[in-house]
Amino acid sequence: MEIPFIKIQNAGNDYVYIEKKTVSRLKMNISSLARRISDRNRGVGSDGLIIIDTLDTNLAFMRIYNSDGSEAEFCGNGLRGVALFLKRALKSRARKFVVSTRWNDYRMEVVNLSGDAAVIRASLSGPLFDARAIGYSKDESICMGVPISVGERRRDLYCVAMPNPFAIIFVDNFDFDWQKEGWAIENSPMFKNRINVMFTRIDSRKRLTVMPWERGSGATLACGSGAAAAVAVSGLLGYTNGKVSVIMPGGILKTSWNIEENEIYQEGTSRIVFTGLYKV
Repeated sequence: MEIPFIKIQNAGNDYVYIEKKTVSRLKMNISSLARRISDRNRGVGSDGLIIIDTLDTNLAFMRIYNSDGSEAEFCGNGLRGVALFLKRALKSRARKFVVSTRWNDYRMEVVNLSGDAAVIRASLSGPLFDARAIGYSKDESICMGVPISVGERRRDLYCVAMPNPFAIIFVDNFDFDWQKEGWAIENSPMFKNRINVMFTRIDSRKRLTVMPWERGSGATLACGSGAAAAVAVSGLLGYTNGKVSVIMPGGILKTSWNIEENEIYQEGTSRIVFTGLYKV
């Protein structure tokens, strides 16, 4: 059998998008499918799989699976890709979309559409600093400035949920094995459900550079909710304010946190890489 899919990259963060009705008809285990289709040697190759349940031409429900088959609460980059999927796969004429997850509803607007690429602005809701939402294992209300030892190095973790959990680590440079550290912190017993790790350099009050280590996927070229988490924490600490350009290996995500509304807005480019049929 063959499964139709669209591969979309969002600032280099690439996902395979499949409609729910396809996998439901085939009665497939989605976690297993995510591992197989995400394999960069034997599958399509991606940071994960996004299943879209289309409710209307501008309304959908999405579930996100990492490349290791685990399910994620949210994905900011993947969210924008859903809007592009609806525009191109369903020929939607809408410019505004609502995409739901099990945790929240998210609103998006297509700012510019050119061929198979679009600039999309999304509302990512507000950050959660509650230690329980982050999955912090200790009996604390927040997880801010918490020390952790990684090898011979000591790091301070500033944690937030978007609602997927993030540990923000502020660094002066990236001249160290941040991937090794990312893996160690992701799998630390400090966190009940593992954690995403964003190594963050403060370039100015309007610019951050971030190297993302994503739970269940490893090093990726970008992470939309991770960029939002970095802006929220840096804003809370007074390092940044207003609209911040978050520079990641795959591109730039313009991100701002409206503290009064407790709403994070993010704008970035999504692009269709290719479409195809995956044989199962």
